[in-house]
Amino acid sequence: MKIGDKVRFLNDVGGGTVLRIEGKTAIICDGDGFEIPTPIADVVVVNVRESTNFPVKAAQSGRSMDAPAAADREKRVGGNNPANAPAEQLAAVSPERDASGESYELMLAFLPPANEKAELYLLNDSPYRALYSVGMYERDGGVLPLAQGQMEGDSKQQISTLSVSLLREPRKLRVEILLYKNVRYRPQNVDAADVELSPVKFFKQGAFVENDFFDENALIVGVFSGKVAEKEKMRSVSAEEIKAALQQKSDDLPKPLQAFRQPELEEVDLHAEMLVSDVRKLSAGELLELQMSRFSATLENALVSGRKGRIVFIHGIGSGKLKQELRQSLVKNYPELSFQDASFREYGYGATMVFLG
Repeated sequence: MKIGDKVRFLNDVGGGTVLRIEGKTAIICDGDGFEIPTPIADVVVVNVRESTNFPVKAAQSGRSMDAPAAADREKRVGGNNPANAPAEQLAAVSPERDASGESYELMLAFLPPANEKAELYLLNDSPYRALYSVGMYERDGGVLPLAQGQMEGDSKQQISTLSVSLLREPRKLRVEILLYKNVRYRPQNVDAADVELSPVKFFKQGAFVENDFFDENALIVGVFSGKVAEKEKMRSVSAEEIKAALQQKSDDLPKPLQAFRQPELEEVDLHAEMLVSDVRKLSAGELLELQMSRFSATLENALVSGRKGRIVFIHGIGSGKLKQELRQSLVKNYPELSFQDASFREYGYGATMVFLG
């Protein structure tokens, strides 16, 4: 190894260029310009094809290459030859065998916000390695990329840091995963998933709980799950048994009445005690912001899912500030929706009914 060599880390991803050598330690300059002191035994010299920027790897034949052959190969590929690396380094280049098993579960996790920032993690609770892409939907339906990368099985990885102010509005993440191993494995067809981030859930007291992945409380959101035991149980049921069970269920159900059905009605209570367990911990401004977040999240979810019917938002009378903010938001942000006072007999003057269409 010499100054200027291109190297890869053996125990971590990435690599860089050797700036200087101090005893048994090499000072590596990574792609971001940071100097990383690394034991020489923990890096391996690689060549790089200028046309592709991919490393040129020497085949490991189990026998050492004699000097003329090594020189000829170095002349053909150019630069330093990883075949000349110490034997212990070559052995370390091969990754460990992945664990067996087919069950998988992947989750997103938020740590409690600090300095108005919330760390977002991807948890891979499986024996599979994962290639991932995570993005956030925008109002026009496009996806803003947040992170892409790969991770080992049974690991966690911080993929982004989000502003708390961003999470005060309803958000939706797009998560795409490819699972694989470095040994023979059963392929898993994992469809992309859309994950709703509700500000009501995020800011609700008690949302961050003890867990098996962090030393501190966290908000864990399940994304993908494949339980082999459940799949095997389903496989063991014959087609005849499934058909018989469906027929029995159909016979037991009452016949539907041919009658006009009123559009679905949903009630959403925005009173403070329905959103937080201790109102005293919030200022008037914080409480209003939380109530409006609950209002916006409910409407956004209904519109995205294409629901029809009516939603009654119970805001109470009070000072009238919440009712005013709610109706101003309807006029400004949802001009396609109509609204009116809800039934006086049921709600008095303290509720607004919104028609979804």
